[in-house]
Amino acid sequence: MKFLLSITAFLAISTQLAFTTVVHGDGKYQIDVSNSNIEWIGKKFTGEHSGNLTFESGEISMVGHGISSANFVIDMTTIDCTDLQGESEEDLESHLKAEDFFHTKKFPEATITMVSANALTDDKHGNNFDIRANLTIKGITHEISFPAQVQIGDKQVTLKAKVIFDRTKWGIHYKSKSLFDDLGDKFIYDDIELNISLTANAT
Repeated sequence: MKFLLSITAFLAISTQLAFTTVVHGDGKYQIDVSNSNIEWIGKKFTGEHSGNLTFESGEISMVGHGISSANFVIDMTTIDCTDLQGESEEDLESHLKAEDFFHTKKFPEATITMVSANALTDDKHGNNFDIRANLTIKGITHEISFPAQVQIGDKQVTLKAKVIFDRTKWGIHYKSKSLFDDLGDKFIYDDIELNISLTANAT
């Protein structure tokens, strides 16, 4: 009798957990732009600069505890610099928005569109998804991949990820050592780092 009750209890708990898993994931989540941010980091031989970008919009679709689709729009006109002040800050921000870099007047938006998201286990940094996505900057699209830490709840999804991309593939050639031989120590490294932190709420 006790054995039968134990089996019944186990089945009841298992059913409840399975149901909870589905409820936690299924549905669409709209990005909360006020609680989401991208920190950019660009490095040169003599140091580095950093700043922020803001999301314009975005949506994540979940099935169970998996990501079925995701698309994010970045407002490139919001790019700023946080490690400089005054005239130096203004000059760098203006340069980043100019044709040498992101040409935000012509290309005010960048997009990240997910291609696939596969589960990760035992990642030492706590990432639980390996994401492949199409990154579009200045009208040029290339596929990128990066690990991400995704937390899924009933009404909210959070995502944290570090994305590193080679800017020259997106037509950003300014002071690239791989393209110009006469820069001396005045070059800027090709890789740009994006530290993404976003929150999306159930719709």
